[in-house]
Amino acid sequence: MTTKNRNRGNKSNIGISKEKSSLLASAIIQSPRDTDILEEDLASEFNPDRYDTDSNLLVNEKWVRFFNKESSTLKGLMANVNNSTTLRNILNQKTTLSLGDGFIPYKSTSVPILQTVKKLIEKLFAVDGDIEQLNELVGNVNLNNETLEEVMSKLFFDYYAFGNAIVEFIKGKKGGKDVTMMYHVPLHKVAIKKVDESNIIKYIGISNDWDTQTGSDVGILQVPIYPNFENVNGAKRSCVHIKCYSPGFFYWGLPSYYAARLWTEIEYRIPKYNISKFKNSFTPSAIVQFYGQMSQEEASDLIQNVQDTFTDTDNNSKICAQVLSDEKYKMQVQVLEDKSEGNWLTLADLASQAIITACQWTKGLSGYAQAGKLGTNQQTKEELEYVVNTGIKPVRR
Repeated sequence: MTTKNRNRGNKSNIGISKEKSSLLASAIIQSPRDTDILEEDLASEFNPDRYDTDSNLLVNEKWVRFFNKESSTLKGLMANVNNSTTLRNILNQKTTLSLGDGFIPYKSTSVPILQTVKKLIEKLFAVDGDIEQLNELVGNVNLNNETLEEVMSKLFFDYYAFGNAIVEFIKGKKGGKDVTMMYHVPLHKVAIKKVDESNIIKYIGISNDWDTQTGSDVGILQVPIYPNFENVNGAKRSCVHIKCYSPGFFYWGLPSYYAARLWTEIEYRIPKYNISKFKNSFTPSAIVQFYGQMSQEEASDLIQNVQDTFTDTDNNSKICAQVLSDEKYKMQVQVLEDKSEGNWLTLADLASQAIITACQWTKGLSGYAQAGKLGTNQQTKEELEYVVNTGIKPVRR
């Protein structure tokens, strides 16, 4: 054997003893990824260290949406919020509790939050603290005739539902006086401008239709982040972006229930499945076969007649009867028994529990009956105190 061949043979036997052994080879197998979670379930936003500046994640190479050009993650969360009964109920309750008693000032020394609001308004708007003046001010905070409570309600809801909330301030005149108007900005209208070397977010963009932006910034309002005000479309504007911190995200936040978003989809699909069963109650529960000679048109008419007769509301669970002159034309029906009801009930309970846990809520406050608990006033009071102290007060502050 030549030296070359001997070396090649030694190379192929690395890690194997020269003596005869039952162990033929060994290796340390490492996963090629950091996690086994499917790629489509990993949310990620634009990062210049991972993507080029002309990445598909950016609009006009400068605007970062939530989290790509189409804001598909935001649209998915909106669908969850609008179709999951448990999630929507919890978000509404969180919003209501966060607002507390609202923002109508009255003379009191025992409610610190009201005194704080009063002092803040006096400082910002140079009013003398008169109760009527304060009430008038918080009762109309923009040209849409919205109250402070209405604007704050939208901001709280966005924060809990999507992990982000944006409010815009516009300086103007009201009754001959200088005022600062306050507007809620819907998240689907917003993108954040890519940061420069300073690594500080300086602007957000507001557009009514981001999907039609193709290279030009026409139709995009570039509004500075507070405390900076700039003249935009004839008015001095500024905005505040409130976001829920999430590791690995810089431009946008994530809602606390994000880990349970797949459960919210399951909660939607279960009633959707049942609605489908009601609408098609005859066909999926049986296999129906017809024997005999007929044209294609006659066969189509027969199938449509059976479908109209035995499906949708009030048409299911009927008896199918035939009177035949020849046995060869008889209908053969094979009933399919559905034994999955118990599994669906268990899955629905698991979905609701996962959503409640991710939202830092309780089953009692979500309206679910609990075995062994009567739902007394004391239980409700204790659960309410728990969620307010752990989830509401920090956000309210």
